[in-house]
Amino acid sequence: MEQIAVVKKVLENGMAQIAVERETACGAAHSCADCAGCEKMMTNTHTVVTAFNDVQAGKGDVVKVRSENATFFKTAAIVYILPLILAMVFYFVAVGAALGEGLQVLLAFVGFAAGILVAVGWDRHMKKQNGLRFHIVEIKRACSGT
Repeated sequence: MEQIAVVKKVLENGMAQIAVERETACGAAHSCADCAGCEKMMTNTHTVVTAFNDVQAGKGDVVKVRSENATFFKTAAIVYILPLILAMVFYFVAVGAALGEGLQVLLAFVGFAAGILVAVGWDRHMKKQNGLRFHIVEIKRACSGT
């Protein structure tokens, strides 16, 4: 996945702090000025992350950033899909065991909650491992004077 970012700070270890604009679900669909409930108007739309400074970008440069897709897609699957899959598995096990409708629904919620717990654990693990890695691959506009 590629995004445009601004270098906020160059670090000594070959890394840089960059500000990446988070996209909203409606971000490209319409003019945010026309949307009274637009998410962009209510939230901070920039995230500051650390990236490998592969092209020696300087502070203030507008750069193209690429994330490692395998880690990104694995994380997305765990966070968004696993809770739903576990909810369905628990539900169908309850159906197969001929449990009552109330227990079937309860077990579906238990499966969903288990998926959420796994997702939270994965998120904490990824933060400790610096899991989602970004690489600065191109300087789009040099603003640092270098």
